[in-house]
Amino acid sequence: MQRNLARLTTALALTLATGSAQAKDYKITYIMGLTGNPFYTSVACGAADAAKRLGVTFDAQGPAQYQPALQLRVLDAVIASKPDGILFTADDPVALTPTLQQAKDMGIKILSIDGDVQDMSIAISNIQSNNYEGGRQAGEYLAKALGGKGVVMALMNSPAANVSQFRLQGFKDEIAKYPGITFLGQQYSNNQTAKAASIITATVAAHPDLAGVFTLTTNNTEGATTGVREAQREGKIKIVGFDTSDPIVEGIRQGIIFADIVQYPYHVGELGVETMKAALDGKPVDRQVPSTFVIATPQNIDTPDVKKYIYKTHCD
Repeated sequence: MQRNLARLTTALALTLATGSAQAKDYKITYIMGLTGNPFYTSVACGAADAAKRLGVTFDAQGPAQYQPALQLRVLDAVIASKPDGILFTADDPVALTPTLQQAKDMGIKILSIDGDVQDMSIAISNIQSNNYEGGRQAGEYLAKALGGKGVVMALMNSPAANVSQFRLQGFKDEIAKYPGITFLGQQYSNNQTAKAASIITATVAAHPDLAGVFTLTTNNTEGATTGVREAQREGKIKIVGFDTSDPIVEGIRQGIIFADIVQYPYHVGELGVETMKAALDGKPVDRQVPSTFVIATPQNIDTPDVKKYIYKTHCD
């Protein structure tokens, strides 16, 4: 009888241990590229909802400005708190790589959101839409809006923004098919709306025939819209943007923004936590996880199929 009791006690202990392991409260942190940005806010909202559904602890942090040095401080603080996993959107894929490697060496799993860092072996997975294809389609929309001819430019964050580089390359490859289009090149705003607006007004002064602008991020699109208005060139300069915000949605409705590539960041956040949870549970995960995008225009901006993609400024 004592032997049977010992067996039952051992079996119960194993059951409890197994149950505890399965019910482990993982801690996952998402480090944004920039706080207050609707794309990153939407990722955080989707991630938070998925975390609640899966029973894991989640929080989101990020720098108040788009600067790798500031993001590094956030990363250092998060690593010191020893989470089980970090979802990470890198402001600079090169400069932040060594610190992410340190986190990995500590046993913290890293998952890239919207673009890998330089060393692709660091992250267990990367979740993002096809930025090259989004840029290509932006180029196609702009070229057709201009009838295949005109002077155009691009506005982006910085040369280090690898996601934007893919978008830019897709755009350039597409407009190269149109001999009548003159590309002035890209300028950098450091993701500051005021800087983006001033770039547009200065470019219009130097090139009064400017007919189109490809804006590669939310703040650049908002800034370009302001710049076009300040230059009193509404309707004469076509803006094709990437990502949304409340001002961008209103700009689309008003027709000042001809088209906008809209990703699905809420779903990206959901996928991020789901993938991280699976990896922490010891399950295999895909290295590249794609996400979809739609193209918003004045004609479809308020349709259900597009509205579900529109970015959030706060979580419900």
